[in-house]
Amino acid sequence: MRPDRLAVWGLTAIVIALLAVAFVQTGGPAAGRAEARDAARLSDLRDLQRFVVCVARKSGTHSLPGTLAPVDACPDITPREDRFTGTPYRYERLTDTTFRLCASFDVPERIPRAAAYSDAPFDPETGCLTGAYMPPG
Repeated sequence: MRPDRLAVWGLTAIVIALLAVAFVQTGGPAAGRAEARDAARLSDLRDLQRFVVCVARKSGTHSLPGTLAPVDACPDITPREDRFTGTPYRYERLTDTTFRLCASFDVPERIPRAAAYSDAPFDPETGCLTGAYMPPG
């Protein structure tokens, strides 16, 4: 084999090896799609967090709602279910001022705990965002 051909084949092998390593590291297109779905789910949970706090503020009792039912005082178009699976998001009122919003994520380990607002930490192990409402006064 001529030396110039050997160099071309060697460089081709290096490029293929680098592409394979990059594919393994990033997970490829399927991992990217899963991460995009998870980002949309986390965004929905953040929007629902704002909705829950709005309902608590406008309720007159300044306590968290029992459900995610729509309220006229807080118009909202945030989906109440996962747009990819149709599974409802879970809402749990923990106390009068704390609540949890949960979803099933594809790759929760790739979502950092600090991905949610600082006052609503996200736990990748449970798929839950924990929010708080501070009543006035």
